[in-house]
Amino acid sequence: MREIDQLERAAAQHWQAPETQRLGEWLLRAAQGFTGRANSALPLGDPGVPLPEAVAAVSDWYLRRALPPMIAVPLPLADARGHRLDNFLAERSWALRSAPALVMTAAIADIPAPDPHIDVQLDPEPGLEWLARYRYRGQDLPPIAPTLLMSAPWQVFGSIRRDGQAAAVGRVSVAGSWGALTAVEVDPSCRRQGLGVAITSALSAAAARRGARRVLLQVETANAPARTLYARCGFREAHRYHYRVEPRHAG
Repeated sequence: MREIDQLERAAAQHWQAPETQRLGEWLLRAAQGFTGRANSALPLGDPGVPLPEAVAAVSDWYLRRALPPMIAVPLPLADARGHRLDNFLAERSWALRSAPALVMTAAIADIPAPDPHIDVQLDPEPGLEWLARYRYRGQDLPPIAPTLLMSAPWQVFGSIRRDGQAAAVGRVSVAGSWGALTAVEVDPSCRRQGLGVAITSALSAAAARRGARRVLLQVETANAPARTLYARCGFREAHRYHYRVEPRHAG
């Protein structure tokens, strides 16, 4: 569980909600509902109060922000603390928001080198074309999205152009020795042309130039094409996590 905790703490640095608060060692995060990672409690370590009080405090904190109370639970539950929390939530009908998500990691040395025949433009901020191509869960981005995209200690935004438009985009960030890939998106009409591998490789190389030695990413278990892409690029599953949502807001 210690390795999972360390990886989850590292991942949290790459996608930082604009509003946070500590509950003991737990981290409460809010970003107007955009992404589960930025709008859920990360229950690592000791909350400093008994578990029922901690869960009640989480619920109250999110309800005061008009957000559904949600807790991200890392898997596997390798210690009594993790089992106790997940069991406590399940017994009180905190529902699973969706299927578990994967955390995958790779050593940068194992990721394919950038393709010299595919030009990947790197920019310090996401431009309008980049933002138009990135479709979170198939939807337009809310106004708060750029705040989260620029929330890491360092990040860069890659794009591959075809016929004058952004055909593929992605973001890589660096915090400490870790890089993190997020927001990789390829135009459906340009898939199976190697653009996903190309942008993953180019962004990973950019992270290496900033001192990163390993790269992590988070992907839904149901996203088989993305999982296949990342496996081809040398990523392997490290652990999983799921979200528990308070029952009156689970629907």
